[in-house]
Amino acid sequence: MKRVCPLTERATASDLVEGLAPAPWIVRRCRETGFVFLENPPGYESLKEDLAWQVTSQRESQQRAAAEPLRYALSRWAKHLRRQVAKRHKVADMSLALAIRAASERSDGQQVHLVDVGCGWGQLLGLVMERMSPVMRQRCVPHGVEISTELARLSDAALAPYGGHCEHASAVDGLARFASGSLDLVVLSSFLEHEIAPLPLLRHCRAALREGGVVLVKVPNHASWNQAMRGPRWCGYRWPDHVNYFTPDTLRAMATQAGLEVERMNWRDRFPLSDSLYAVLRKARA
Repeated sequence: MKRVCPLTERATASDLVEGLAPAPWIVRRCRETGFVFLENPPGYESLKEDLAWQVTSQRESQQRAAAEPLRYALSRWAKHLRRQVAKRHKVADMSLALAIRAASERSDGQQVHLVDVGCGWGQLLGLVMERMSPVMRQRCVPHGVEISTELARLSDAALAPYGGHCEHASAVDGLARFASGSLDLVVLSSFLEHEIAPLPLLRHCRAALREGGVVLVKVPNHASWNQAMRGPRWCGYRWPDHVNYFTPDTLRAMATQAGLEVERMNWRDRFPLSDSLYAVLRKARA
């Protein structure tokens, strides 16, 4: 498979970015937009088994631990400290706040529908549901979309106690199974960098959202200082899993192309010392 620039969806002049990816992977930078992308990603079928997240994630962890054991250990410790001690999980915190807001905006008392695309084994929305008050938990229904056969099965079982389910499908096909205007929140956490067709996916998100519904995005921040300093060793590079590399500017441009407005991307969300970039994209009200 050979891709054109995902931001323009047409052939543009581009430069080969050498020294980043091992053969046979080819990285290019679009001259028109500055968007960096993998030109020849693997197809969707390989993501079901051979390149499923649980397989590549374990392999990547082993490689990083072997290459930089001290740095890897410190990174793992810092993550544990944030999650278990400080109880900080930015995506879960933001998802909960957005779900509560959606419920408050729906004076009709209807249920609030949340979808995690690339949901893994369903842990994110499971955590969000557990943090809700009993009243809120009755209002919200969590759903997932997952292409990995095994993870989709686990996610379906994890979401079932809350009245939810997981669609075993690619992101675009999975979102297409939800009725137009039926969703309040779509979460794309550590996912858009994996998606071969990111702009069509965001358009499907917009179609599935109700008026005022939002998409929560987390991607590696290709404009981070760490990326500039570490080059090919930057933690945001994963081959061939990550096929798109976003900066605040290119993420905003793609959202606009998809008919979404950037509701939130403050300085903390795009902090250059952070390897992650966050944004809340809103479906404009009619």
